Amino acid sequence: MIDSLGADQVETQLLPGFQKLGLNPANVKIILVGHGHADHFGGSRYMQDHYGSKVYIAAADWNVMENAGAQKKGPPPVLPKHDAEVKEGEPVVLGDLKVMPFAIPGHTPGSMAYIFPVKDNGTTHVAGIYAGTVLTPGIVSDEGLATYLKSVQHYKEEAGKAGVDVILQNHPLMYPLPDMLDHLARRKKGEPNPFVVGKANYQKFVDVMEACTEVNIARRK
Repeated sequence: MIDSLGADQVETQLLPGFQKLGLNPANVKIILVGHGHADHFGGSRYMQDHYGSKVYIAAADWNVMENAGAQKKGPPPVLPKHDAEVKEGEPVVLGDLKVMPFAIPGHTPGSMAYIFPVKDNGTTHVAGIYAGTVLTPGIVSDEGLATYLKSVQHYKEEAGKAGVDVILQNHPLMYPLPDMLDHLARRKKGEPNPFVVGKANYQKFVDVMEACTEVNIARRK
């Protein structure tokens, strides 16, 4: 599983979602966290405690999470137990699935992207998720935005090499997710999967992320 929603969304959204899909949450062996903000890791401790899931997060964001309580007012979020650290160049393997992580600092120091194979009606595709998207660049420092631009460019190159043709995001504001899910629900045999956008269109998607970041940097000069 990639991300785990917020701690207050486990029983209202996460577990009901498993039930609706006919999936067993006890089968979640690994949770890959995109970045160390509570709306992405918050449900992980519940999954650890109830189902024995292992949580993988980049070392830089374990540091952010585990020291956030000393930096902010109010009660600290419930942290997952420190199971494992995910690193670029070291695949995360579970059974016959191999997920390749890529470091994309900017949104947080340890933001990660993941590229992995998926199947649709028996046909293999390559999915990519840029799990540290900057949605509100105005609050990001000049240095942070410059780092983010380099990360987008790095990911674009790796996604091109891997032949990513399936679009996924952990913040669905980046694409019309409700419409795509409706399309998928109505999909008839032989019709295309809306998440399989093709290699060229996926590169255009990342191009837009790059161009928007360049514009935001230019506006500050």
